[in-house]
Amino acid sequence: MAQQAPETAGANEDDDRIVVTGSFIRGTPEDAALPVDVFTADDLAEQGVDSPLEFIKELPSVGASLGDTNQFSTDAQGFQGVGSLNLRGLGPQRTLVLVNGKRTIQSPGSGFVDTQLIPLFALERIEILKDGAAATYGSDAIAGVANFITRSNFTGVEVQADYNFIDGSDDNYSISGLVGLELGDDANLVFGAGWQHRSELGTFERDFVNVGYETNPSAYSALATPGLFAATYFDTTTGALDTRIARDVGCEELGGTIAIGRCYFTYVPFDNITEDEDRYQVFGQFTADLADNIRFQVDGMWSRSDLESLNYSPAFPPTQGPRGSGFVSAFTTSPNNPGVSAFLDQVGLPQSSAALPLVAVTNVLYRPFGFLGNPRDPDRGAGTGFASNDAWRISGGFDWDINPSLRLEVDGTYWESRRTFFAPGIVGSRLQAALNGFGGPDCTGTTPGANGCQYFNPFVNAGPGNGTYNIDNPFYVPGAENSEELVAWLQVPNGTREYEQQVVLDLVLSGETGIEFSGGPLAFAVGAQVRDNEYSTRPLNDESNVDINPCFIEGDTSCVGTSTEGVGPFIFLGGSRPARLSQSVYAFFGELNAPITDRIELAAAIRFEDYGDPIGSTINPKGSLRFEATDWLTLRGSVGTTFRGPLASNVSPNFVTALEGFTAAGGNYKSKDIFGNPTNLEPETAFTWNVGAIFDAPLGGADLTFSVDYWSIDLEDRITTTPGNAIASLVGNNQTTGTLPVDCSSPLVNLITFSGNQCIQGTTTGLDISRVRTDFVNGPDVKVSGLDFALNVSVPVSDNATLSFGGNAVYNLEYKFDDFVVQDVVVLEAYDAVGLGNYFRDPNTVPEWRANAFANLRFGPFNARYSLVHIDGVTDDRCVNADGSFRDPCFSTADGQGTNFGVESGSYTQHDLALTYDLELAGADLQVQAAIENFTDAEPAEAQLPLSFNPFIGNAIGRNYRLGIRARF
Repeated sequence: MAQQAPETAGANEDDDRIVVTGSFIRGTPEDAALPVDVFTADDLAEQGVDSPLEFIKELPSVGASLGDTNQFSTDAQGFQGVGSLNLRGLGPQRTLVLVNGKRTIQSPGSGFVDTQLIPLFALERIEILKDGAAATYGSDAIAGVANFITRSNFTGVEVQADYNFIDGSDDNYSISGLVGLELGDDANLVFGAGWQHRSELGTFERDFVNVGYETNPSAYSALATPGLFAATYFDTTTGALDTRIARDVGCEELGGTIAIGRCYFTYVPFDNITEDEDRYQVFGQFTADLADNIRFQVDGMWSRSDLESLNYSPAFPPTQGPRGSGFVSAFTTSPNNPGVSAFLDQVGLPQSSAALPLVAVTNVLYRPFGFLGNPRDPDRGAGTGFASNDAWRISGGFDWDINPSLRLEVDGTYWESRRTFFAPGIVGSRLQAALNGFGGPDCTGTTPGANGCQYFNPFVNAGPGNGTYNIDNPFYVPGAENSEELVAWLQVPNGTREYEQQVVLDLVLSGETGIEFSGGPLAFAVGAQVRDNEYSTRPLNDESNVDINPCFIEGDTSCVGTSTEGVGPFIFLGGSRPARLSQSVYAFFGELNAPITDRIELAAAIRFEDYGDPIGSTINPKGSLRFEATDWLTLRGSVGTTFRGPLASNVSPNFVTALEGFTAAGGNYKSKDIFGNPTNLEPETAFTWNVGAIFDAPLGGADLTFSVDYWSIDLEDRITTTPGNAIASLVGNNQTTGTLPVDCSSPLVNLITFSGNQCIQGTTTGLDISRVRTDFVNGPDVKVSGLDFALNVSVPVSDNATLSFGGNAVYNLEYKFDDFVVQDVVVLEAYDAVGLGNYFRDPNTVPEWRANAFANLRFGPFNARYSLVHIDGVTDDRCVNADGSFRDPCFSTADGQGTNFGVESGSYTQHDLALTYDLELAGADLQVQAAIENFTDAEPAEAQLPLSFNPFIGNAIGRNYRLGIRARF
């Protein structure tokens, strides 16, 4: 479709030369030498697309992109409600996203644009450049550019409303309006607003998520309520301690599984596939001809997204307690706790007596809330978090036609973005105090359970049942509940408030040099750009601030200066430190376009970009060639270098904590600390090239366009984090069960915190891994290449009917990583990621084939469109041995039963049907829209992950129906 781009809104009527994404030199789309795909607003309406995320996920050239809830992926944690665009799977930080050719709002500190904030209702078209463009645009454009272009010359009124019926949810719906006014003969004003609501879809609404412990043990944890406890008595007749291990009752009755004497708890039913979300957007654009040769344009937008009830596990399991790291016996319960007596009776242990007094109760394997749910959520029992993004942007400037062949553009852009995010975290020292009767916000006395002090009941007798599955608890003791007040004191919001702003100044002088070739004049563009970023982050509260609470115990600072400084007081989540960072970038660039003949066009560009100390500067050239070999065959190619400097947050001395299911810990989720690198993190560079052919010819009365491109990207000194899972596996002797000893003599043992803060050779196991340290570094070089295919055929059927069909496909040839070396140790051997899930390593899932296809019939006012999206299946890389053989079975349950669920994920094919009908009614042009998405109800690809599916291969929403109406006045 790159050869059929529509006229830009606002272009001079007598000049069809426009700025095509990828160059500052004006030309026509037919002259484009670069691989640009163009999607108009009408294209999106005919496809039934109603959000940027939905559009992005169907692009074959896009890799794993954020957008749907996927808290179990390290890349997605903390980004609920944010949409990213990840061309070539190189990471969203390496795709530059523009609005009207200018930089736009990023999610604070992330380095990538939040596409969910872009107002789809105001768009005229989207251009996707699938080629490195750092020579033109600078950093971030290694994989390509997406340019969202708005309707600047719209007049009239347009209203759009949609309703999406989704089984198991309260449905999705949206409404938007756009108004365009002509202000005299020389000015235009466009403004509009939109609201989109997406309802919560619980994981328990889809059978393919909950497949059972024997099939997918990765969705289960041995840290549960009901838990495993040790009751210790003092035998007065012998003077010896008598410890008896007992599993609390109710595991199977409340939905769990028992294996090797432990209760395995699944937290997944408390989570969601999609979260309850509201997005609000306001957009305005003003264009005016100040003189015959001077045009002024300014556009502004405000956006907000709110996710006020993010669902999590009722409580995260402990990886540390107030006595140090480790989850085994991290907490104890006072024998005087009111819940103890009922627990002893229910598990068949003797009550405390004069002859056999109970002296201690140890919570051996345990989490504060499990199948009974969290008392603060009476409907689902989930832990509740929050995320909100609030951002605005204004961009504008002047276009001055100095003379008929020379144009000066001066533009400025300013945006700022705020994000507040938290997840519920339990403070370990508070939990221990409450287990001993000193819990609650009003506890002032020294007597347990008195003077405002409350006990926390850790046993199954504390709750009426499993709210998610509506299962009654037969072991419930009325009056033994934990109060919401106590729970709110124990479990506090743990998160951050982040802020980022950017100022961009652009100056571009373009035109013709006066040098003439047989194909036309030599054109040029020169310019400069200044980008200034300010980023700050601060903890949500004192509990989250490790400057205030650096140690295991809240309020304690004795760990400062030791290896455990910064662990924070939460039992699972880490804290953060306040930081304020800034970064300024200065750039100068130039371009030449030489139409050597009517059939040969050469273009060249070069850019100098300076990040200052300690990052430095770079010079990046690029060249491209377009050769019209025949009237029906055009050849094109490009070659260049690209550059990306570290983000300010990458070189911060701060660290953040994510969660990862470490293979060496038996797949259990543990804390992963990600440290910035302020001393020796260098920029990354890439060498990119592309060569392709376009066939464009009539064929039996039909118009046919077919293109094929080979692309290649060689990325060096890639900015990444050290692979935490590989580090843990190396120290853990490559075990998968978590029950075997680790290698305490490993040179990387200093990167892991174990239970008890020590590693004892022959005793410490993989399950004792509590935290893994990772750092931002310049990682191994990467080689990525593939083939792009595009087909578009248009066939006139009659005077008022046209049939068109076609599609796009990407075949990934290679995604090869060199050895990953940490502290002179190879922690991850070289590998090719194509065809593999890459669930805990870069670059996440890379299918061999991604493709879409369509058939469209336009018959008068009626349009029918059938669409297909296909994504190849992948193999779980964790099941592939170093010699290429497969481990069989790949995964095991605690009792040694094998399962190969998800080893081969299976492919995903989605079929959609969209219908539109145009009519006039009461002076308005109406379009009635209907669509059935995924009408075969295809399920996403299987994966040995907590949700039991790969979120990047398929759609977990299932079959759904959409109705819409658009009115234009």
